[in-house]
Amino acid sequence: MTASTVSTDSRDFRLTNLIRPRRYEIQLELDLDHWTVVGRERVELEIDQPTHELTLHAVDLDIAAARVDSDLSMVHTTSREESQTVTLVFDREIPTGRHDLNIEWTGAIREALRGLYRATHAGTRFAATQFEATDARRAFPCFDEPSFKARFALDLVHGAGLTPISNGPVERQETLPDGRVRTRFVETPPISTYLVAFTLGPYEGTDPETTSTGVPVRVWLPTGLADQGRYARDAHVRSLAWLETYAGIPYPYGKLDAIGIPDFEAGAMENPGAITYRTTLLAADPATTTTAAYKRIYSVVSHELTHMWWGDLVTMAWWDDLWLNESFASHVGEKATDALNPEWGYRRDIVSQATPAFNLDQLVSTHPISMEVRNADQASERFDAVTYLKGMAVLRMIEGFIGEDAFREGVRIYLRRHAEANATADDFWHALDEASHQDISRIANAWIREPGHPLVHVELAGTDREDGIELVLSQTRFFADRAVADTGQRWLVPLVFKYGAAEGVREQPILFEGDRATVRLPGAGWVYPNAGGRGFYRYTLDDRALSALAPNVAKLDPEERLMLIDNQWALTRAGKAPLGQLFELFAGLRGEHDRAVLSAAADALSWLSTHAVPDRERLRFERFVAAFFQPLLDDLGWDVRTTDTLDDKEKRALALAMLGRTAAVRAVQDEAAVRIVGQLDGSRPLDPDVASALVGIAAANGDAVLYERYLARMKQAADAEPQEEARFRNALTAFEDEELVRRTAEMCFTEVIRTQDRGVMVFGLLGSRHARRTAWPIVREHWETGVATLDRGGKHRIINALGQLTPRDLEAEAAVFLREKETPDSEETTAQTLERLRLNADAAERLAADLAAALDRAGS
Repeated sequence: MTASTVSTDSRDFRLTNLIRPRRYEIQLELDLDHWTVVGRERVELEIDQPTHELTLHAVDLDIAAARVDSDLSMVHTTSREESQTVTLVFDREIPTGRHDLNIEWTGAIREALRGLYRATHAGTRFAATQFEATDARRAFPCFDEPSFKARFALDLVHGAGLTPISNGPVERQETLPDGRVRTRFVETPPISTYLVAFTLGPYEGTDPETTSTGVPVRVWLPTGLADQGRYARDAHVRSLAWLETYAGIPYPYGKLDAIGIPDFEAGAMENPGAITYRTTLLAADPATTTTAAYKRIYSVVSHELTHMWWGDLVTMAWWDDLWLNESFASHVGEKATDALNPEWGYRRDIVSQATPAFNLDQLVSTHPISMEVRNADQASERFDAVTYLKGMAVLRMIEGFIGEDAFREGVRIYLRRHAEANATADDFWHALDEASHQDISRIANAWIREPGHPLVHVELAGTDREDGIELVLSQTRFFADRAVADTGQRWLVPLVFKYGAAEGVREQPILFEGDRATVRLPGAGWVYPNAGGRGFYRYTLDDRALSALAPNVAKLDPEERLMLIDNQWALTRAGKAPLGQLFELFAGLRGEHDRAVLSAAADALSWLSTHAVPDRERLRFERFVAAFFQPLLDDLGWDVRTTDTLDDKEKRALALAMLGRTAAVRAVQDEAAVRIVGQLDGSRPLDPDVASALVGIAAANGDAVLYERYLARMKQAADAEPQEEARFRNALTAFEDEELVRRTAEMCFTEVIRTQDRGVMVFGLLGSRHARRTAWPIVREHWETGVATLDRGGKHRIINALGQLTPRDLEAEAAVFLREKETPDSEETTAQTLERLRLNADAAERLAADLAAALDRAGS
């Protein structure tokens, strides 16, 4: 047998549909002592035309032998690096029909957190998998495209005393003569290769809980952490029941295991029957877990479980419809979280998730929700805020337009029609057309196939009318760059106006099409153009409309008030509204008590503090922030009360963080330092929500002694308290002393910080006005060994972090550096970061010049 490697321009390669896998039988011998794997598989194929060769995907696998059936032997292999394929050439022609392909290979369990990779915890070793989007090919030779659904029967041969977990339940186990164990798993239903999963290590499980429909649910965590998995287990049980009712189809995969992997790049992965997570998304100790962390766990669990139907049972035909998997899981998963936790007021959190999507979609370098994906590199770049959150917002907007009942019926039609198969976005729109008796396809395609979103201009027409108001609407595409000319794009915009009339507050839906339209709102005295905050569009109000709305802001729902701030802040940063107008809005919101609205204001003020407050205005700005948040802390107090709601706990943490960091209130800083020492000593344990704020405040003013205590606490918590470890690790980026910043930056590129956490740490350092000048040269120095070698997701996070280097000299350096370091798998992310970097620097400079007048206008 001979082998060769060919380097050709074949990045856009797709496998032929004339050769299709129906079933894989795979045996893997995993050696965790030496990080090696020996593999054998039998793939049942359907071949539609005679061929001498078979091409499938394989990366970093040493194929030792292959044969078809019992009589056709492989004589040659050709590997193509760009397409990540291997072609097996046989000694005779393979006829049409059903055949068995048998392959033997060897490989390694690698460090990069993709494919089949290694993980460690407390000195113990694990093997784990992460195959989405295109990394199953790194674990076994396969037809690694989502349309090639097949059944998988998996055997793992492994050391004794380890727990193996895969998609199916364990069918049988036997001890081999050499002392190793062979574990056979029940064969899966038809699934795509990216959904195959297995892991091996010293896991410990919660007691299983069985749902009302008979599904056993269990959470697995590294040994010693299982007790912290009960909250997540209960979230799985409750969410699964809600989703079974919503989908109208029972859970299709028998059992449900949720596994916390010690090293895991993604947040979670929707492998059917074996969902994998970061440990912090499953392990929740009440002594260290914040309210926000509990919500995050529930949200991610519901998102992943939604995928069991939407993505796993029905799978996109190709990666250009990845958005449909992720957007739908985001939309319906958040509906489940809201429905199951009504006391959270979670709908406000759902609305606020549109902000990251707006921030990316306002760039020239954005992309449509649905766009052509030609290769593996492009598929990996689709996992962004447009795919997840803009898509989610558009689905929510469409649902609001046709009604929840029609939307749910469309979902059920789609799932029944395409179960265990592949489908496209058009298949879903047709199901919604059928359920709603409306042409949803026409509306939806205008939103998913075009980049960007509209800026709707709302003007009061003519003079005031006693019988209401008349509005003149127009639209253009919204760009953060005010120098970009109108593209001529126009959307079908499902607007919903909220307005005040003598009879009370009302809503009026309008489908706005074309350049201009006129709308009459009978009896209206004021108008707000995004009822419920459901619309994915920006808007402007002319001076008269804005003046009419201003005294009625309190009549808006919290979701509307937070999107009022978010919209005004977007206009301000883009240079489409004066900064003083935003500060007037803030001044009018003093006394606001809604958590989500306060958080929206805090986001804008924090950005200004980091990027746009000149030294000459720093004190006045800090006084403005203090005046906004001090009444909130005065009302809530420092200590948790028995009467506190979850919102109260989060508001207290927000007020403390804004007063201690952004407003630099000395009394808050001093008290934070005292309380953190008590927390570290164990003499005065803090409520987790309070601790989450105080660790950053104390760090910002902390010295080397406190730094060492944080570092020691982080290491102490690493094996048994994931939430606490994350809290003190992230707080290291808040220290402002130059030498301590340098230590943290260097540490990011050592084994002290897991590679999965490197991006978060670098983002924190480069986003700090005190740390960025010291940290940036260190990040640059370690790029080739500490960034370029990361998997695609980790590398993209750090590339995005460079968009925060807003001082002009740093902006220029970062822009040159990014262009030099661009690679095929980061082209789009690099282009977006370069644009964001320039726009952030422009906005910082412009808003710094306007800040004094804005503070004057707000009476500060």
